Amino acid sequence: MSSGPPPLDVIQSWLQSVITDPLGIEAGIASSPAMERFATSVSDVESVILPSQRLSSVDRLRIYGNAYFGRLLDCLRSQFPAVRQAAGDDAFDGLAFGYLVSHPSKSYTLAELGTSFESYLRSTRPPRESNPGSAEFDFADFLIDLTRLEAVYNDVFDGPGPERVPSLSADSLAGLSPEKFAASVLRFHASVRLREFGFPVHEYATAVRRGTPPTLPNPRPVYLVITRRDYIVRRFEVTRSQYHLLSALYQQQPVGVALELLCSNPQFDTRSLATDLQSWFRDWTAAPLFSAVSVPVPISDPAVDDPLAD
Repeated sequence: MSSGPPPLDVIQSWLQSVITDPLGIEAGIASSPAMERFATSVSDVESVILPSQRLSSVDRLRIYGNAYFGRLLDCLRSQFPAVRQAAGDDAFDGLAFGYLVSHPSKSYTLAELGTSFESYLRSTRPPRESNPGSAEFDFADFLIDLTRLEAVYNDVFDGPGPERVPSLSADSLAGLSPEKFAASVLRFHASVRLREFGFPVHEYATAVRRGTPPTLPNPRPVYLVITRRDYIVRRFEVTRSQYHLLSALYQQQPVGVALELLCSNPQFDTRSLATDLQSWFRDWTAAPLFSAVSVPVPISDPAVDDPLAD
């Protein structure tokens, strides 16, 4: 080691490399990132970090290392309470620590810490207990679905919502002619998410958050709309037909095109479509899902500004 302590910014960068190493302080001191800041060893570390009367320099560093990973584990526990309930405390902490090792925190905000937790569980899952799509319960599939749901909850909670921007009302849609309604493009609030699951994971997660003892559910197709209202994450289940219609609208298809796609499905009953649409759009605007509607202006009258168009 060179004589004299290194500059403060170098010490800070070195300290970060040492205490964030998942293999421990000794491994952190010997790691390439730490050695690139300045080369030292466990036996020489006292020249940088002084010991106390009762703790060695390595022991003092270990306190910070343990606290760092303890804080990250606490964050994942709070972000995925239903996953923790389903897996059990010890198993969850093992999964979470493995995730932190392979996906170190690199963001300025802990809100993004668990964004890849689902993909990590998917890549490390044990062999499937049954064939994909089977009616038999597969715990790993359930846990991955549950993780994906809670990740969406976290994303919607921390992201932009409809609280301070206008929302489209049902009356605005009711005032459109059938032709204009069919040609319209609906714009969704940034908080809206459409997700398909293989289990009713939303019911399990709700039971956990309410403190009700949850039971492992039987697999079944579930179609969820997840959004936010009054700074609270909301979710509601929709039918397969509603889900596919919303998905087409979410992809900025005109209403008429989305309805044609829906009606082209031979399993869809079109006899009550008009009544159903009124009920569906009333519920969806109340949620609220839509921020605005764009109504094309006729080419023959380009100077007319439609008050509903952006």
